[in-house]
Formats: sequence, structure tokens, C-alpha cells
Amino acid sequence: MSGGKGDRADGDPTATPTTGAPRTPGTDTAGPAPAPGTSTPDDPPSPDGTIPSAYLGTWATTIDNASGVHTRQLTIRQGEVGDTVLSLVAEGPAGNGTYHCVFEADLSTAPGAGGPLRFGPSTVTTGPAATCTPGEPTEVTLLPDGSLTRTNTATGETLTYTRR
Repeated sequence: MSGGKGDRADGDPTATPTTGAPRTPGTDTAGPAPAPGTSTPDDPPSPDGTIPSAYLGTWATTIDNASGVHTRQLTIRQGEVGDTVLSLVAEGPAGNGTYHCVFEADLSTAPGAGGPLRFGPSTVTTGPAATCTPGEPTEVTLLPDGSLTRTNTATGETLTYTRR
């Protein structure tokens, strides 16, 4: 997502990967309804595409490491297999300046009712080749707490995002 070593799940080649420990979802289906604008991982795909509605929208995270704070904004749009449905904006310090990269990726396989979503390699749509390089396929999984993880399927590196 930035740096000269590929589009990594953590977005920075020097960052330590983080993992979110998924909690086991409860089995009580008689609980309160989700808040407006939210959904559960078992949501069916919306009528306009194959992606479960719980994944749709904008998600954000930060990476804080020795070079500074790096931000990531991930947007997932509705679509079908082969459509460009993932967009990622990566920003942060780089040397004596900053970087701004925008990546896109296509949905590579149809998800099950609750996911996960699988995306093909990303492409760079904005940003210089020195700091923005295309990346490996990734997998996005919705966690029971409402956050999601994006995992680089080649390296296993994971970054957790929260809904904006």
C-alpha cells in the first residue's frame, strides 16, 4: 500500500504486522437489532451485487512506527466478480517528505453469505512508483466486533480497520 516492497496489508514495509483476535460470535439471535446503517456478517448480498452489505463503506486505520504515523482509508463498493470494488488511500511520511498513494483491486471470487472477500493484486492509480507499488492479492474478513481485517495472502500480514 506504500513503500517500495509492494502493497502489503500493513501498508508499510517496516511496520510490524498486527492481528485482530476474532471473538466467537454469540448464538443468541433474539438480541437487539443492529443499529441503523450496520449489518451482520451473515447479511446476504445486496440486490445490486455480490458483496454482503456489512462490508460496504469506508474503513480506516493507522500504522505508527519509527518513521511516523501512516494512514489507510479502505473503501469497498458493491459489484460483481471482476469488478473494481476496493480502493485504498495510503498516506504518511517518506524520507524528507510524504507519500500519497491510491490503489484499486478487483473482486476475484464470489464471497459466501458472510464473506470473506478475496481481491486480486492491486494496481496503483495515483502516486509515484518510488513509493507506490502494486501489491499481492488480499482477503478481507469482517470480525464479530464490527471491524475488519485485510490480510496479504502471500505473506499473512494483517491490518485491522474500523468503520468510518
